[in-house]
Amino acid sequence: MSQSRPSGRAKPGRKNAPPTSRRSARQERRASRDANRALARAGTSGSSGSGFGQIMLWTGIAIAIGAVVIVGAVLLTNKSAAPLGTPIPPHVVTPANIPASGRTLGNADAKVTIDAWEDFRCTGCFAFTMETEPQLVDNYIKTGKAKLVYHDLLTIDSQGVTESRDAANAARCASDQGDFWSFHDWLFTNQSASESDGAFTLDRLVALGKAAGLNMTTFEPCVRNGTHLAEVEAEVSAAPADADKTPTVHINGTLVSNPTYANIAAAIDAVLNPASPSPSVSASAAATPTPTPTATAAPTATPTATPTATPTATAAPKATPT
Repeated sequence: MSQSRPSGRAKPGRKNAPPTSRRSARQERRASRDANRALARAGTSGSSGSGFGQIMLWTGIAIAIGAVVIVGAVLLTNKSAAPLGTPIPPHVVTPANIPASGRTLGNADAKVTIDAWEDFRCTGCFAFTMETEPQLVDNYIKTGKAKLVYHDLLTIDSQGVTESRDAANAARCASDQGDFWSFHDWLFTNQSASESDGAFTLDRLVALGKAAGLNMTTFEPCVRNGTHLAEVEAEVSAAPADADKTPTVHINGTLVSNPTYANIAAAIDAVLNPASPSPSVSASAAATPTPTPTATAAPTATPTATPTATPTATAAPKATPT
């Protein structure tokens, strides 16, 4: 399943004019009208020095009033516009009927473990959550072949800014209520599209928790007090050496260097279906006959010529005369 960034996603700097701006505009028009009337009255006094002075006086007053009204309208408008607008419900939702335990989604006994190291402010992680993760859920996690484990890896925070860390803490606060994956969806949907500051201030994290239907009696103090910050920092410190960017994905502890769906699926399949001997190798082995010893023919005896016996003539006895 492929999903682009939600069309209703708020952009930084977006401002919605509040009703007070209309009141301010009316005040500006009223001030301008009063100033024009004053100028008209001053003009009837003639062209004497005192008349000219009144004109200058009223002109200065009108300019000052107009400036105050304009500045006030701008300030009211800026104050009423939230940095990223009202929380937006997730467009891609993790199925609630899949077994889950804390930050682990799927069958605890699954043969394959998908470890995902992410930052809730990371736009690459947003793409992973919206496009790759749903396919993994449909094809491997729902079927019990694999489980997905979320890990914190903070990469966006800069000096003095702790919004990645605070969002990770808030997600663990939601996990305390068994709602990590639901709140995970809300966080990614409402991150800043440019990874700018302001999306995950403590006030906005509380607002997101309320919009997500969490128990605010326990969620809000957990967020504001940083209940799980030490756990977040400990996990970041214990991250594998090759987890040097977000998102980083491991399959049974082995890094998937380019975590596209195709590459992750190939790594999972390699675990589920270990490679068998190559068919070409097997066929070659079968075609090569095992050499058998060749029988050596016994030498044929050369017959020896047997001399033929010459019969000896026996002389007949001579007759004796009588």
